[in-house]
Amino acid sequence: MATRIDLLVEAYEKVVKEPWSSALSGQERIWFLVYDPAEQRKVDLRLGDFETAAIKAGKKWEAISLKQCFPLWMANHEYKEDYFSNPEYIVDQLEAEFIPFAIQFLKNELKKMEQDENTLVALKDVSALFGFARLSEVLKSCDKDFKGRLLIFFPGEFEHNHYRLLDARDGWDYLARPIT
Repeated sequence: MATRIDLLVEAYEKVVKEPWSSALSGQERIWFLVYDPAEQRKVDLRLGDFETAAIKAGKKWEAISLKQCFPLWMANHEYKEDYFSNPEYIVDQLEAEFIPFAIQFLKNELKKMEQDENTLVALKDVSALFGFARLSEVLKSCDKDFKGRLLIFFPGEFEHNHYRLLDARDGWDYLARPIT
């Protein structure tokens, strides 16, 4: 009997094999691989299956992790010790400084890659932004920085064209393609 992750891999394989139109906007070239947050470790263990499916479909696979984004920002912040003592002080800095940092972090990671129209960029560990920045804000600012497709490993839910990260935050409408 197929597991939920097996079914997710199969759904992804079908999508990655389809012809890729070059006439789509950046937002339309983003794919959300949506799964239950409780399945995160199982998805992580199967990352190789997703990469293999992309390669079998004739696509180039690249991966970016957002896991280090917030720690890098915090480690270099002038007032980091104050924030650890009084975490409520950081709230204003998240909007003013961290969100632009996260956007630039992703843009820089995308620039490091040799990508073309057949490149699939897998964006992992998006939950590392949870509580610090909205993923939607970061993606809207980076949707012109990749050439092929951007596959978001998304622990959350998708319903009626509405995405909710970790099932806990108000979701957003997005033109991206869901893979469920």
